[in-house]
Amino acid sequence: MKQPYVVPSTARRDLCLGLAGGLVLMALAVFGFMKMSGGVTGIILNGQIVAKHFTPFAEKQVSFGKGGVRQIEGDYVLECDVKGRLYLVTVDKETYKAAQVGKQYLFPRPRE
Repeated sequence: MKQPYVVPSTARRDLCLGLAGGLVLMALAVFGFMKMSGGVTGIILNGQIVAKHFTPFAEKQVSFGKGGVRQIEGDYVLECDVKGRLYLVTVDKETYKAAQVGKQYLFPRPRE
């Protein structure tokens, strides 16, 4: 009777190929995360406050949240000049009261 053909053991080779492939995939994932987590440049603008505007609402608005109930009187807007371009920045009441015309103010770049 003829002897069956026995395939040599490839466990070591399979293990090495699997580990190498896994390391390559892990390295690509880490590289992608590092590139994505880099800081976005130009997202924060630094401008000088040119004017402050308050527009009262016609009706009373009430907001419910973690801090409890609060009433919103109107829109608080700071007009900021950044290198000759004016931005209207909506802020809360406390920030509006603390802001002074002529001072610098940091704010996120609004969507165009």
